[in-house]
Amino acid sequence: MTRTDDPLVHRFDTGENGMPLPERFNNPFRYATAQVISEAAKTVLGYISSSERLVHAFSEGKMLGVLAVRDSEGKTGFLAGFSGLAGGRSVLPYFVPPVLDLTDPTGYFRQEEARINGIGSLIKEAEANPEFGSAIRNAEAVKTGCEKKIRQWKERMAESKARRDALRLSGADKTTLESLIKESQFEKAQLKRISAECKAAVEDAASVCRKFSDRIATLKRLRQEKSEKLQEWISRNMVVENALGEKKSVWQIFSEQGLVPPGGTGECAAPKLLHYAYTHGLEPVAIGEFWYGKDLGNEVRQHGRFYPSCKGKCGPLLKFMMQGLDMETEHPEPVSGTADCSAAIPAVIYEDSDIIVADKPSGMLSTPGKTGEKSLIEILSEKLGTGLLGVHRLDMDTSGIIIYAKNPCAQKNLQRQFETGEVRKEYIALLDTAGNGTPDAVSGLPVSRKAATDLSGTISLPLAPDYLDRPRQKVDSGHGKKAVTGYEVIGTGEGWVKVLFRPITGRTHQLRVHAAHRLGLGCPIKGDRLYGSAGTAGRLCLHASRIKFRHPVTGLPVELASDPEF
Repeated sequence: MTRTDDPLVHRFDTGENGMPLPERFNNPFRYATAQVISEAAKTVLGYISSSERLVHAFSEGKMLGVLAVRDSEGKTGFLAGFSGLAGGRSVLPYFVPPVLDLTDPTGYFRQEEARINGIGSLIKEAEANPEFGSAIRNAEAVKTGCEKKIRQWKERMAESKARRDALRLSGADKTTLESLIKESQFEKAQLKRISAECKAAVEDAASVCRKFSDRIATLKRLRQEKSEKLQEWISRNMVVENALGEKKSVWQIFSEQGLVPPGGTGECAAPKLLHYAYTHGLEPVAIGEFWYGKDLGNEVRQHGRFYPSCKGKCGPLLKFMMQGLDMETEHPEPVSGTADCSAAIPAVIYEDSDIIVADKPSGMLSTPGKTGEKSLIEILSEKLGTGLLGVHRLDMDTSGIIIYAKNPCAQKNLQRQFETGEVRKEYIALLDTAGNGTPDAVSGLPVSRKAATDLSGTISLPLAPDYLDRPRQKVDSGHGKKAVTGYEVIGTGEGWVKVLFRPITGRTHQLRVHAAHRLGLGCPIKGDRLYGSAGTAGRLCLHASRIKFRHPVTGLPVELASDPEF
C-alpha cells in the first residue's frame, strides 16, 4: 500500500489484479459491504492494533468508518474516520478531521461549555447545601406535626360527638342540649383555627425550601437555555458540502424539514468522511461503518462488524451530502434474490372462505409501506379480487408463513389469539458465528458465542425502539417491553449455526436482537444489515417456518409448516 501527497488517503491496488470497485455509491442506511470496504476496514483495524495508544483510545467503544475514494487522476484509495472523540481528541493522525473542531480550548465552544459546566457546579453546590437539607427536613417535620395535630383534634371531636349523641338519646334537659350545641360549635371553630395555623406553619416552612429550590430551578433553566443555544451554534456553524458543490449548515438542512438537529449531529464518521472527500477533490466510491471496542450495554454493537448509519442524526444530513452521487436504490440488490420481489407470486399454503395463509418471500412488505412497492396483502387481494385484512406482520426481510383474514370477524378472532399468546410460532434462522466480528489480538475484546456452546435455552431481554435510529431496536431494562424467546440449535457448520426460535412474545425485531445482542446468542442472523451481518448472505436468513392456531370460525386447531429456501 502506498500513499500520495495527502497522508489521509490510504492507497490499495485496485488494478487488473486488484479488488473491483462498485459501479454506484452504496446507500449507507442499507447496504451489503463491498469487498473494497471490507479490506479497508481490516487495514484500519490492523493500524489501530499496532498502536497501544489507539487501542486504548478506541477500546471503550467507537463507530469507525471507511470511504473508498477516487482522485482527479483516477487513482483509488480510502479515508478513515471515527465518530465523536477518541481519547478526548477530535484529531488523530491517519483519520480525517471533524467538520467543525470543538476541542480548541480558546474557542467559543469550549469557553461556553465551561460556563455551562460552571452552572452545573453551582446546581450541585445548591443541592448539597446543608441549609437546604435542613429546610427540607424541617418542612417535612412541620407537615407531619400538623397532620398529627389535626388528626388528634378530629379524634377528640368524634369522641365528643358520640358523648353528645348519647346524652341526647337519654332525654337531656333543654339547658344541657343548648350547652351541647355550643360545645359542638366551639370544636368546629377550633378545628378551623388549628387547620389555619397548620397551613400557615407548613407554608412558612415550605417558603424557606423554595428559596433554595427556586434558585436551583433558575440555574437549571439557565443551563438548559445555554445548552440549547450552544447546540444551535454548533449546527449553524457546522457547514457541509455535497457532490454538487452546494454548501449548507446542519441547522439549515434540518430546519428545512421542520426538524431540530439532535446533539452530536455531524460528528459521526460518515459525514466527516464525505465532507473531507468533497473539500479535497476526491470522488466517493463506497462507504461503510463498523464498530470497534467493547459492546454497548443496550444497543447491538460487536467489534469489527458493519452497521448502517443512524437515521436520527445522519438521515437528513447524509441525504443532502449524497446529492449528486450516482447512488444505488434503497435496496441495492433484491433481498430475496428475485429480479423484482413485488412481481413474485407467493405460494399459498392454505385457503378457505375465512382465511388465507401464504409463504411470504424475503424482501416483500407484509402490508403497504412508504416505499411504494407492492405488499403481499395487495398482491393477494388483487389475485383473489377481494380485499384482505391484516392479522399480524413479518419484517420485510423475513420470509415465511403469514396469515390474512377475509372478513372482520376472522380478523378480530385471530388478532385476539395473537394478543393473548395462543398462537404458537417457530422460526428457522442461520446465525453468523464468523463474519468479521472476531476480536483482534491486541484488543483481546471478547465476542459472545452462546449459540455455538448452548444447545437450547430461553432469552429474556426487554426491547424498546431506538428513537434516533429507527427501525432499530435496543435492549432497555428500564423502559423496554418484555421480550422472551426460546431457542434450540438444530445444526452447525463452518461459520454458521442453524437455530429454531420459538418466540413467546412478538416484539419488533425480537429474534434479530435476541440473536445478535451479547446477552442473547451473541451472533447476528446471516444477512442482517441492521444488526451486524451485512453481506454475509444474499438475504436475511430468518424464516417463519411453522404456526399453530385455532381456526377463527370452526375453532379447530390448524398447524402449517414451510421450509426456508436457505
